[in-house]
Amino acid sequence: MPVYNGQAYVAEAIESLLAQTYADFEIVISDNASTDETQAICREYAAQDARIRYVRQTENRGSVSNFNCLVALALGRYFKWAAADDVCRPTYLQTVVELLESKPQAVWCHAQSGKIDQHGRILTNDDPAAEGLAHTKQAGFPRNDHQSSHRHRRFRGVLLGTSWCADAYGVMRTASLAETSLLPACYGSEKVLVAELALRGHYQEVPETLFYQRVHSTASGSLKNQAQQVQFALARPKRILSSTRFDLLRGYIRAVHKVTMSATDRCLCYGVMAQYLLQLGKWPKIIGDDMRGRPLGKYMTESRTDTQSTNAATDCQSVDAGSR
Repeated sequence: MPVYNGQAYVAEAIESLLAQTYADFEIVISDNASTDETQAICREYAAQDARIRYVRQTENRGSVSNFNCLVALALGRYFKWAAADDVCRPTYLQTVVELLESKPQAVWCHAQSGKIDQHGRILTNDDPAAEGLAHTKQAGFPRNDHQSSHRHRRFRGVLLGTSWCADAYGVMRTASLAETSLLPACYGSEKVLVAELALRGHYQEVPETLFYQRVHSTASGSLKNQAQQVQFALARPKRILSSTRFDLLRGYIRAVHKVTMSATDRCLCYGVMAQYLLQLGKWPKIIGDDMRGRPLGKYMTESRTDTQSTNAATDCQSVDAGSR
């Protein structure tokens, strides 16, 4: 659980995990140098339950680094990022783990997902905060060809599919995740990771709503411009002439280059990226948004990430660790 100044919702997020019917798990909390009451709240839970380990970063290093470092700290056979404001139903872990156990070809698995507001109320399409997508069924989940035996088709299902990457919060095989480049150093990097996972194996979805993403005014999806998004993801100002979209493209290229595959498969995957780039009708909007510094939206890039660069897992630095 990566967290930064999460005092408003972190207790509810932890409680939703402690209430799981599948109890054989650990919660590793990486506090990205919060300045509110997050530390006190998390320490209290760690003192009460030996499955919780609290780690505090010495400084805010950005959400991407904070997310990635948790991979090195995890001990389990399966791994899940749990945002400090989201909520899982009690049967989430049990249902997802059982499906993964029965599907050895699957690399990761998630459940159908909805959205909740700051009060925990389930949103519908009529709620402005849902932005027209209150449930993953409406966003195109499961992704096209998510169980195809052809890796380029699974890859295409991510690149040309939904920008709402709820499946990045699914349960992954830790060994498979560790083979990836993790989240690249840019905002919206969860889609690059999901694309690399799709190159490595199948995705499974539980046909039941067991996960809720919280929408609120301080979530990363509410950031107003690209400068704020870069600051959130990397804890540094946006560099002149830098482009998050080109950073994401480099991430896709690196993923195709890194995964072991035949020359034919590699060419087919590069063909998918060409198809991705040739969505010519979107480019005027994209270029205009970049020139004006508008936040990344629903075009050729990613949605919200509560996240924290390449292989930054070993960069986790803690001043202390709570009880386990």
